[in-house]
Amino acid sequence: MPDRARRLSGEAQRMRADEPGEASPAHLDATVSNAVSNLGPRAELQLDPNVLAKSYVDTGILLRLRNANHQIVYGRRGTGKSHVFLMLEHELNAADDVRAVYLDLRNTGSAQLVTDQTRSLTDRSISVYRDILSSLQGALYDLATDPSRADGGFEEVNRLAEAIRRQVTNATQRRTEAGSTSARGTHDGFELTPSNTRLSVRDQSSSTESRTVEETAAVRDTIVFAEVATALREATEALGLDRLYLLIDEWTHIPQDVQPFIAEFIKRTLLATRRITVKIASLEYRSRFSSVLPGHGRVGFEIGPDIAANLDLDDVYVFDRDPERVVEIFERVLFQHLSALTPDGRLPELGMGNAKSLRAKMFTDPKTFEELVRAGEGVVRDFLGVFGLAYFSAYGARRKIDMRAVEDAARDWYETDKSANLSDAQRVALDKIVSLVIGERKTKMFMLKREHSQNALILSLFDERVLHLIDRGYSDKENPGLRYNIYGLDYGTYVDLKRTKASPETTLFDGEPELSAEFSAEDDRSASALVPRADRRSIRRVILDPSDLE
Repeated sequence: MPDRARRLSGEAQRMRADEPGEASPAHLDATVSNAVSNLGPRAELQLDPNVLAKSYVDTGILLRLRNANHQIVYGRRGTGKSHVFLMLEHELNAADDVRAVYLDLRNTGSAQLVTDQTRSLTDRSISVYRDILSSLQGALYDLATDPSRADGGFEEVNRLAEAIRRQVTNATQRRTEAGSTSARGTHDGFELTPSNTRLSVRDQSSSTESRTVEETAAVRDTIVFAEVATALREATEALGLDRLYLLIDEWTHIPQDVQPFIAEFIKRTLLATRRITVKIASLEYRSRFSSVLPGHGRVGFEIGPDIAANLDLDDVYVFDRDPERVVEIFERVLFQHLSALTPDGRLPELGMGNAKSLRAKMFTDPKTFEELVRAGEGVVRDFLGVFGLAYFSAYGARRKIDMRAVEDAARDWYETDKSANLSDAQRVALDKIVSLVIGERKTKMFMLKREHSQNALILSLFDERVLHLIDRGYSDKENPGLRYNIYGLDYGTYVDLKRTKASPETTLFDGEPELSAEFSAEDDRSASALVPRADRRSIRRVILDPSDLE
């Protein structure tokens, strides 16, 4: 998106040069358009910590992470997990007696680990975990050699490095060779002594035996849990740390068959050390924190007793749960991202000194911005991506962002950033859901029995951000005792069908007067929306079954 945005920005500047006498709207200022084109897709790629801090909008997640508890933070790609962890690292490291280490697991392992499935699971697991421990040891080494800190801890950190590099030597092969020779014969001759001379005849025999033993030794990597845990405890104490935080990001870049063993290793070394806290950011449906091995029982984390998993960023931005709050959050997200990328004071000079004034300058009306929020479907990265496309579409026409710009941008973003990444099986399944839910039922929501929520195709489509979880454990009064999860199809799938014979109707539920009072407010908001909001009524008759996808 940034390259395309820069091209569009250049075209807009050339258009303005052809009309020098016409004043330019404030939001088309060159510093603003440059900031829009530099909206980064990933927080961890931002090298300036000040930009990260200025662009961060806290929704309460950071407050719930400022503790010594072991925690897992879930959230799909683009919901802001990395941004939260980087901010947490920055805040924690402000204290002298605390150290936070941010670790991106995309940088661990090796090409051989990913491609060579002939290697044993033990070797692959130890290789990954050694990389994790080495990254932690490297951060402690930097701390021990920091000239601004008091001396101490250098020897303990070196002992930790030795414990991490532990290897054992085993005899794995033995070859033995044995041989013997023997001889027998008669010997006669003279035996001369001082007193007499005599003739003697005697038998003589001889034998020899040899044995050769060869052993082949193999050096194997290993992790001695007690030794590593002891070395970690001694290192943190020597460095004067009351608490060491390890913030592990991108957990799902570990192969799934290896994940339970890494979790087990972490439990036996890091979680067993009282001064260490581990927090993990992951995609829920690609995570495998434990496994049951025949004859060995469960390996990995026991969610709850070992580590908590009650934070999900996907739940924070769901528009349908609290529209006004979500719109307000995304107003601040947009304002703070642009503020962080423009010179100090420039936005106030242009009459955009706060979130609401920026929205008023850039968008034709509040409902247009609300439609942009809905197009992002609760994913910050998607929201900023659609905004960038809509901005430069409006930039080229020298106007504010309107509904048409949002619709075109949402369709473009869906086709290039979502639909293009689907496998053939995912595409077929999504087409069936779209045909059934939007095409036939004229809505974009559906229900799925809770016991079907682990269906592989449903999970994969959710992970790819073309399905969105609206609510869990919904109880339909017409089917008491049954629990459902409510899903919504992506905004892009809806606008993609517009102007076709399957185009959804704006008024979705004529003929259901008993529901009109409950949903009248949603109907009012839908009047000017590109994608109708009054969808919850339809879920009573749109219950999807996994067999529908076959």
